[in-house]
Amino acid sequence: MLDRLYFANTKAQIYYEDANFNIWKFAAEATADKRQKRPIILNYSIMTRAYGTCFNKENFIEFFNRHGFDVFLMDWGKESLFTLSGWTLNDLADAFDEKAVTPLLKEYDVDNLNVFAICIGGLITSHLINRELKKNKDYGKRFHKISYYGSPIMGARDLGMARSFLQFYQAVKPYRQALENTGISLSAMNMVIMQSTGISMIEWFWQRFWEAGPETFAKALTLTCDDRLVPFAAFMDILEEGFAQKADATEEAFHFDGDVTNIHFFNLVGEHDFLVMPSASIVEWGSSVPKQFASFDQVIFPGGHFIFARPGFQEVKERLAAWFAEDQ
Repeated sequence: MLDRLYFANTKAQIYYEDANFNIWKFAAEATADKRQKRPIILNYSIMTRAYGTCFNKENFIEFFNRHGFDVFLMDWGKESLFTLSGWTLNDLADAFDEKAVTPLLKEYDVDNLNVFAICIGGLITSHLINRELKKNKDYGKRFHKISYYGSPIMGARDLGMARSFLQFYQAVKPYRQALENTGISLSAMNMVIMQSTGISMIEWFWQRFWEAGPETFAKALTLTCDDRLVPFAAFMDILEEGFAQKADATEEAFHFDGDVTNIHFFNLVGEHDFLVMPSASIVEWGSSVPKQFASFDQVIFPGGHFIFARPGFQEVKERLAAWFAEDQ
């Protein structure tokens, strides 16, 4: 309900809007040393409000803008009951491709662009690329640099919320078709997550935000209480692809499956992330994963899952922005 209020206090402008979702444009700073030719798409999670990415100073978007990037934020969902429309993970991927990737390639007259994906935004990105690579082996060439933060990229490993999500998936699966055109409340999902992470995670979360200042804490509290519905069909697809299919895997499989040798990849991992445990997102340097890409970098920092909503961690944010700005 507070989306417009918070975005009104930023420099965001609507780039695309329909009954289901928005794409917000944050233009590069006019004082940036260099205007970047490629934009960055920030593909955010469907499981919380997108204004959390920009309602505080020192956010990732500000750092990208200072380095001369236009940023396009995928804002999945509104306060209306659009989520009762039966949107699937494929629908989310279609929207990402058709309303952001394809038009931005044309608008900026470039062969490829950049993506910064947070949490489930990474899973949506991987799903799109893997799906399209099966049809067109050159699809990966549409992307120059991709970075994930707090994304469960190593699905066969332990996930902080895996047990509760798997139990939810298994309990609801028999009723999946009947519930296809319904939505799930974020508040209800928070209760599911708390079953696996415990009250200690909530206490730790609030303490970190209180240390960042009363204003940040108040905004985080608002973000938590500002409920909305998430598409049931898409949520079940995400649980199936990100959790259920990997639960019995004997090998740790990275989320990309196909030719991504032209893509430069940067992996951000918070060592205090209780939602997507570091064990689910850390890539072993000696594994085959780094060899998939044109280049691979990884930073493990002393943060949690929600540093995008907090001031601070400037070195990490600056390093990522500088990496996007480096010529490869």
